Amino acid sequence: MDSISISKEWKDCNGMNRLTVNVNALCNPNEPPFDGHKTMIDVSLKNKKHSLNVQFDDPDYQMEMIAFSEKNIWFYNLKKTQVVFIPFTYCSNSDSEKKLSYIILYNDKKYLYHIPFKCTEDDDCVLNEDLNKSMSDLNPKIRTELIKKIQSHYKKGSDFN
Repeated sequence: MDSISISKEWKDCNGMNRLTVNVNALCNPNEPPFDGHKTMIDVSLKNKKHSLNVQFDDPDYQMEMIAFSEKNIWFYNLKKTQVVFIPFTYCSNSDSEKKLSYIILYNDKKYLYHIPFKCTEDDDCVLNEDLNKSMSDLNPKIRTELIKKIQSHYKKGSDFN
């Protein structure tokens, strides 16, 4: 079973920030097994003002291992604070249904969204829900940036690996 632990540091109006991401049952889409291990992603962000933890302990771990890459983590500057976006997908997504998940950290707030897609036999994928509604609790500027990123980066089934 593969796992990964990464950390990143940066400075913003909250002082020095330390992000730690631990992924258990990390999958390699080119090699089995694709399921069966306890799937979990654990994220923490610490600075002088805030300490946030998000843990996604996948209840359907028998069917989906996490596809995660450090290079997919991205940041957005909002009011001199870095918003952290941590996307991950699943190795055992079916051909027609794909799921993208995002952990978002901003100041003292944390969010976890699971975003469904429908894909055709031609490998074209479209969102399967209204993200403005499902992410209505998210700051509008952050939500706009996230939706723009999702719509531009997840168009084909192969974009989920």
